[in-house]
Amino acid sequence: MPPTEAIEENSPTGEAARREVSAHVSAMGEEYASIGVQLGARYDGSPIVVADGIAAPPDEANRYVPSAVPGGRPPHAWLDDGRSLFDSFHREWTLLALGRSPPPTAPFENAAARLGLDLGVVRHADVALAALYEAPLALIRPDQIVAWRGGSSDDAGAVLARASGHAASRG
Repeated sequence: MPPTEAIEENSPTGEAARREVSAHVSAMGEEYASIGVQLGARYDGSPIVVADGIAAPPDEANRYVPSAVPGGRPPHAWLDDGRSLFDSFHREWTLLALGRSPPPTAPFENAAARLGLDLGVVRHADVALAALYEAPLALIRPDQIVAWRGGSSDDAGAVLARASGHAASRG
């Protein structure tokens, strides 16, 4: 279906054009229902993902289950101010510090400095976000993949070294 300029119009003609495109796409059926393929790609088993032992959601082509299990796309949420959680992410590495009393982030900040990583700590006190991520800390790679999540900063140096490829797993 060739696009028309009318589709951009804020007019009855534009509304009709959008309805026509919607009907056309809807008629294509399940062949194009691939949200699981589009959003559910995972890097389980990657040497630069720190697994936490929790099973990833099932891999289904037409169904996407948001999950913060390391190796997949971080789950989305709307913030109280109307922004997307993703809009708060740092442009490079992001450490989410979630909930009212997350663990200290200084070990991650210090380790990132030693490794030369551009790490931004993003704090959100909303307990619902900590519940969504099932941990008070989550490390997001620059390609928007959860590299690690956990409840302590104790292994920050090892986590960042592995996630950034400075110390890939050999076993």
